[in-house]
Amino acid sequence: MSWRIALQVAATYVGAVMGAGFASGQEIQQFFARYGAYGLWGIIISAGLFALMGWMMLDLQERWKIYSYSQFFRRLFGHRWGQRADILVSVLLFIGMLAMLSGAGALFEQYFALPRWAGIFLTGVVIAAALWQRGEGVLWINTVLIPLKFVFCLGIGVVAVLWAHPGESEGVAQLSNPIVNNWILAAVLYVSFNLTLAMVVFASLGKEVHKPGARMGALLGGLALGAFALVIALALLRFPEVQGLEIPMVAVAGKLGKWAAFLYMVVLWLAMVTAAIGNGFSLVSRVVAGGYLGYAQSTLLLLALVMPMAGIKFSQLVQIGYPIFGYVGLIFLPTLVYNWLRR
Repeated sequence: MSWRIALQVAATYVGAVMGAGFASGQEIQQFFARYGAYGLWGIIISAGLFALMGWMMLDLQERWKIYSYSQFFRRLFGHRWGQRADILVSVLLFIGMLAMLSGAGALFEQYFALPRWAGIFLTGVVIAAALWQRGEGVLWINTVLIPLKFVFCLGIGVVAVLWAHPGESEGVAQLSNPIVNNWILAAVLYVSFNLTLAMVVFASLGKEVHKPGARMGALLGGLALGAFALVIALALLRFPEVQGLEIPMVAVAGKLGKWAAFLYMVVLWLAMVTAAIGNGFSLVSRVVAGGYLGYAQSTLLLLALVMPMAGIKFSQLVQIGYPIFGYVGLIFLPTLVYNWLRR
């Protein structure tokens, strides 16, 4: 077994799931922290499912010799339903990109006292510049920014939990969500939503995930996701006064001082940019591969569609959109298990 491959796969798995919604604290707030101590058990369940399902995904891809996510979905569901799953993933990628632009607008509005659309426009310009460089631009920006995002977000969460002091607003009422009101269901929905996107990433890596050590990397990645989520959840539970904010983890970082909050905002904005670029590049590449439009035309069309819709509140997208797609994605979990058991 190659530990280098295992660590690369683990980092890729974490990168596929830990987007800006995760780092901002909004996803952890909506799916786990609002359930209090039960939410921590939900994180443990989700980490176990991420590890197990990741192992199954890579095992099937190696067994089937899969080199693209379109192939993977067709093997899972058959040709007709595989094409529909392909369309569903494209919608998920679009919603993910929309959420990142919306989150950027909320960040600029809440912490820089600038109009929401200023943040959306600036973020859109950076995304367009990266997409214009095609795969080279996407690879460069992710290589530089993703390790910084992981280290800084985890460090701020740990320091805040251990040393920062809670505010005076103890006992703030937990958030409610009519779409999901059970902590176990919330944990499963969180996995089903994110696992669909992880399937796309793993399948796109092709032969790289067929090497010895890849499946161990999936296990390590699932455990790492649980550790990251646990730190953020503990920070949110320690400071209940931040619950209900659009970007709660920036408020947590503010407990450590203005510079910590500012640095967290910068890193979080970069996380939103990298996540949006990854989703946008996958969508544009899918359109180009289908032979519908050229790369430049597809990029301009995507930005023209997503930018006007980005005024939707970030918290509403996470609270309503993510659980809905989590319910839709539930079909992937039993199908994955069924195919893995058919040896």
